[in-house]
Amino acid sequence: MTSPVPELNQRRKTDKYLSFGVYIIIILVLIGLLLAVATFISKQWGWYFLREGRNYFNYRFSFPFGYFLYLSGWILTLLITILLLSIVFWWYQWQLYKRRNEHIERIKSLKKSLSRWIKEKYNIELHPWTGSEIQLSLREQKRSTGFFLLWIILSYIFNVVGFALTIVSWYWLTIDYYVHEQGEIQFFHQVSRALGEKGISFNATVSRPVPPRNMVLYIILMIIPGVNLGWAVWWSYILFKDPNNHFKTHEFWEEQLERIIAAESIHKAPPSSQSPLEILKRRYAQGEITREEFQRMKEDLEK
Repeated sequence: MTSPVPELNQRRKTDKYLSFGVYIIIILVLIGLLLAVATFISKQWGWYFLREGRNYFNYRFSFPFGYFLYLSGWILTLLITILLLSIVFWWYQWQLYKRRNEHIERIKSLKKSLSRWIKEKYNIELHPWTGSEIQLSLREQKRSTGFFLLWIILSYIFNVVGFALTIVSWYWLTIDYYVHEQGEIQFFHQVSRALGEKGISFNATVSRPVPPRNMVLYIILMIIPGVNLGWAVWWSYILFKDPNNHFKTHEFWEEQLERIIAAESIHKAPPSSQSPLEILKRRYAQGEITREEFQRMKEDLEK
């Protein structure tokens, strides 16, 4: 049976939990490996130049091919580690970026489907968010893939511009969830009141709300040398924590909705004690079939 709110079935696809612990461990391991390899290469170069220093300054310095291959292998290891570090960083940034888009797009569609179902089922009209519609629309607009690609490219070509785009992206990923959740809290409280009028219990409370973050402070601390590195780790943690808590809130809300809709669908089914003619009359009364279809089916049943 098709659900009247199909977006409920898409939650596990869009609302993916990401572990900051796994992310930071991978990053630290790769950074540790990077430093170890770089230190080893530096020591090897230093040892060789100290040993061959006299010949080097007498312009009779020679670099054995075998030793060159040996160091080339370590240099290749260094480059591969740098590449892996970049891949891990950008892969996680993309997961954070993408799930924000997928979740918000799903919820915008879910609110429309749920409002339509409540209207058809109980003839109750849900009103839009009473806050700033411009602010909600701005914070819920889809962030483009083109911007993300530009962010990656400029981070390697123009470091200052890439750093600025990092702050912009992290700003979006922080403030957007807060404003988005505020709109949802108002919406689901309306749902709770609407269902409550029909004797149906729906708990719209939020146990772990996304807190308002002081974005001016966050940005200032990101541009202060000596502080920004530690603050970047904390802000990264927030980028994982806030959405994960928001998804737990949705899990609480949507599991209730799934049970309510399933129960209402069962109640809608005709009792088995009804005769075929009674079922036909009920379907005609509810407008599920036309008068011509009713007459034709009635004649068939009476034969």
